[in-house]
Amino acid sequence: VLFGGFAPAALERVGRFGDGFLGAALPAAHMSGLFRRVEAVWRKYDRPGRPHLVAQASVALGPDSTVERARRNLRDYYAFTGRAEYMAKGLLTTARDVRAAVEAFRGIGADEVVLYCWAPDIDQVDRLADALFRPGAVR
Repeated sequence: VLFGGFAPAALERVGRFGDGFLGAALPAAHMSGLFRRVEAVWRKYDRPGRPHLVAQASVALGPDSTVERARRNLRDYYAFTGRAEYMAKGLLTTARDVRAAVEAFRGIGADEVVLYCWAPDIDQVDRLADALFRPGAVR
């Protein structure tokens, strides 16, 4: 069971009941602090091993129309939070940015990185595969 959240109570749940933590929609520089707090709570409850740490990034690769559609989707989804524009600005839109984010998350100890595709374009799967596993491929 993975718990997510930013409040201290959410992080406590990881240490008390969870198998790990899902950190959503933050860059690695911010996620690192959450990961370290989760690890501290894990130790506080004398849990064996370490928590499973998962990072999430919002992505959309492709032509401008695809990226703009993804930004609209993000804005619509996060409209109720008052942070919709911030979330839309955090969208990773180039293969280079996706690779850099995955490496940054690995560098702070993420066991997994989940890429949320905000564009309904099925070609996102191939574009992300190219970005991560065939960096020389052009789409």
